[in-house]
Amino acid sequence: MRKLKLTFSILMIALLSLAFGVSAQDTTPSITVSDQLSLDGNVRIDSVTSDGPGFVVIHIDNGEGAPGPVIGTLPVRDGTSNDLSMSIDTSAATPTLFAMLHVDTGEVGEYEFGSVDGADLPAMADGEVVVQPMNVVIFTANDQFVTEDNTVTVASVTAPDAGFVVIHADSGESTPGPVVGFAPVDAGTTTGVTVELDGELTDVLWPMLHVDTGEEGVYEFGEVEGVDGPVSVNNRTAVLPIWTVPHVRVFDQPIGMNGTVTVSRLLIDAPGWVVIHADADGSFGEVIGVSEAVPEGATGRVSIEIGDEFVGQQVWAMLHYDTGEEGVYEFGEVDGADGPVVVNEAVVVEPFDVLAAEEPMLDDMDAEATPEAPEATEEPSS
Repeated sequence: MRKLKLTFSILMIALLSLAFGVSAQDTTPSITVSDQLSLDGNVRIDSVTSDGPGFVVIHIDNGEGAPGPVIGTLPVRDGTSNDLSMSIDTSAATPTLFAMLHVDTGEVGEYEFGSVDGADLPAMADGEVVVQPMNVVIFTANDQFVTEDNTVTVASVTAPDAGFVVIHADSGESTPGPVVGFAPVDAGTTTGVTVELDGELTDVLWPMLHVDTGEEGVYEFGEVEGVDGPVSVNNRTAVLPIWTVPHVRVFDQPIGMNGTVTVSRLLIDAPGWVVIHADADGSFGEVIGVSEAVPEGATGRVSIEIGDEFVGQQVWAMLHYDTGEEGVYEFGEVDGADGPVVVNEAVVVEPFDVLAAEEPMLDDMDAEATPEAPEATEEPSS
């Protein structure tokens, strides 16, 4: 009897293994996307199921409602992956994008469709290419110093309709306040939108995208009821903060290769350094890493080695000036050299958490990354 039970158990395990094997082999490729607002130069993929390793490929609209040239690719693993973020070339985007799934049949992780004959073809399901369209509004702007001509520049705008880039001063409560400048933009994609400023400026400004629904080319929000309001997608307003004084942008992140962390973007008014400090009871403590020297102005993606022992801990990214021997970090060794950057009597420093390592293909850190916009609530001051 015991032998019968054992034989039955082995048979059931074999059948289950066969069933799971067939299920894995019969995975139906699919991709799911949603209409969205992008403020960081990335687009989000809700879900993708790939039968083997593959790629999510973002195509622009070819002008006839079909996929055109590629502006972004992301490797994906076998099976289902959810809530992915991938960088695209925002300068070439269109208000409608197409997310297409390709198989990875050439060099693993290297998208070779169109460059290697027969490699990395589009995935098929039920005889059709796996592709989904999505409507997007893209609005990106970087930290920057106000020019001598009193202007700032918004990096890129992609929208289905004409509108306005409107610059708001800060309200004093980390929200958009009074309007200090605006400039019209056409439907489609516009890059390098320069806006002249007038009025009382603040250290943080708030670029915001508005539609043009009143008199064409005339900004009337706040003067004519119901026209030229802010753009909102899925209850999120197209607005984000930019710093016009030295600042460092850094986010919670997995530890990188060789025990590195990455500052997404920094703004500094003279050559300097990014210095990583350990945490000391909720403030910055000992130095655990120093970047290569950084130039004056805006710099993206600065990596600093700190070691794997800081995984699971909070650390602090601080800006320092290079005031001693050029290119040599001497703070604490040479009296008065290479001190911290101070704005409004406060050291420029930001804390962040160091997380366990992730697979590189799921790393969505981006040089142009900006914080998520607040949800649409009350309309800002005009």
